[in-house]
Amino acid sequence: MSMKRTKNWLLVFLTVTFCFLMLGCQSKEDKKGGTKPSNEAALTKTENLDFRLSFNKIKVTTDQNHFSGGTSIEQLKQWFGDPNKSEQRNAGNITLDSYTWVKDGAVINAQLYKNSTVARSISNFSFSREAKIGKEDYNELKIGESYKKVVEKLGEPDVLSQSMSSDKEEMQTVWSSGIKTKSSSATIELYFENGLLKNKTQKDLE
Repeated sequence: MSMKRTKNWLLVFLTVTFCFLMLGCQSKEDKKGGTKPSNEAALTKTENLDFRLSFNKIKVTTDQNHFSGGTSIEQLKQWFGDPNKSEQRNAGNITLDSYTWVKDGAVINAQLYKNSTVARSISNFSFSREAKIGKEDYNELKIGESYKKVVEKLGEPDVLSQSMSSDKEEMQTVWSSGIKTKSSSATIELYFENGLLKNKTQKDLE
């Protein structure tokens, strides 16, 4: 099978992965509107912190020809234990191995091709941090700015989806905590291509 066809199917799976990511984010926002005391909610987020930070260790392949060199399932199991769910997904003539880990509601998913991570996502997670990010901070984000620079300004995103294809690396990120707002559904959503900011949207920032 040609690398071009492989690339096209991996791009399809990136879209599917991000759809699940956004569903997870929506689920988290719905929970915010419940009656759980704020101190209990913060405790839950703290318990998930190691899970979120371990997610940062997952390496998505940078090999745009053979998709090798990404984190293996053996390494993932060392960090997260046995997955809560594993399945094979057919995408045309290729097969991706999908692994999912769940901890206190937060969900990590890794998609592997020939035992190399080609896509990763974390959903249904929110940091517990002081509300410092406002509309002015959002407006100062420039198209073409690096992901590293954005994280220096805003902190780590709450949820993230990343994938590599044979012609580009894509990342969708969502900030839902640390935002100055009275709305429980306020978010900043940023799209990066090859590590650079390409598109940005926000909801209910003050």
